[in-house]
Amino acid sequence: MLRNKIFSENEPVKVSVAMIAYNVEKYIEEAIESVLNQEVDFRVELIIGEDCSTDATREIALNYQANYPSIIKVLLPKKNQGLTPNCVATINACTGEYVALLDSDDYWTNTKKLQIQIDFLDENPKYSGSSHQSMKIYDDKSAPESLFGEELERDYDVNDMITHRKFHTSSFVFRREYWVKTGGIPPSISSNERGINPMVAIFGKIKYHPESMCVYRFSGFGLSSRIDYKELETDLAMLPWLKGIDSSFPIAKFRSFLHRCMYTYGTKKIPFWPLLKHYILFTLYSFSYFPNNLGDIKWGTREFFTKLKKS
Repeated sequence: MLRNKIFSENEPVKVSVAMIAYNVEKYIEEAIESVLNQEVDFRVELIIGEDCSTDATREIALNYQANYPSIIKVLLPKKNQGLTPNCVATINACTGEYVALLDSDDYWTNTKKLQIQIDFLDENPKYSGSSHQSMKIYDDKSAPESLFGEELERDYDVNDMITHRKFHTSSFVFRREYWVKTGGIPPSISSNERGINPMVAIFGKIKYHPESMCVYRFSGFGLSSRIDYKELETDLAMLPWLKGIDSSFPIAKFRSFLHRCMYTYGTKKIPFWPLLKHYILFTLYSFSYFPNNLGDIKWGTREFFTKLKKS
């Protein structure tokens, strides 16, 4: 078990677990414990980007660092950075061959999760990353537990990564060399996984394991609970960055999807003119993959009129 391992400074880190944290005192201990309970035969470090929480999150993280100094490192910025800059800083601090993502209000449920994913990636160098099924749970019991992704083993490519998520963030492991090579996601964007996932997929397929090995907790702290269309518009900054990595990247198709998200994602109301603008742009850019766009237009139009009634 990881918590019982003592690593020398000379032993290279195989996996860096990147965890960003802000005001999650109710959840972060369970997340950290799920890392420490991993059964692995390689060195793991846990990098916690603690973004100046106003609750006891920092104190909890520092206590764990004191107890497990060879495993846990807490980053302590002097002021709140915000979601994406904190994510970038945390992954930049990782030193492992692989980066495993874990949201601080989620937790891993299989103690062999990392071993399973790393063994696969070590044996299959053409794959750029690995993901798996997750179980959705709701803190307020507003809905029953349910699975997040597909129930069959799959390989995902770039085209799969520029639409609605196929797996949850806390299931993802990828080769850190791609983060270093690309310079990491633009710090100005709002949706971290929408930048990371296609970036990784540019370099190779992503293996999806159908076994559920983590919990995706709906706690009211997630991005979707507070974001609005203006923040989502910042995601357009990832388009030239992705095109610069791969000139064949399907930029128009991804742009269409992002515009659709701008008027459907989040809980805040969107005014009429931005709603109309993003619906029109979603529709226009979708013709870059005609006729396969027709189904998307059907659903996007239905979502448009649903939002229109509420605006």
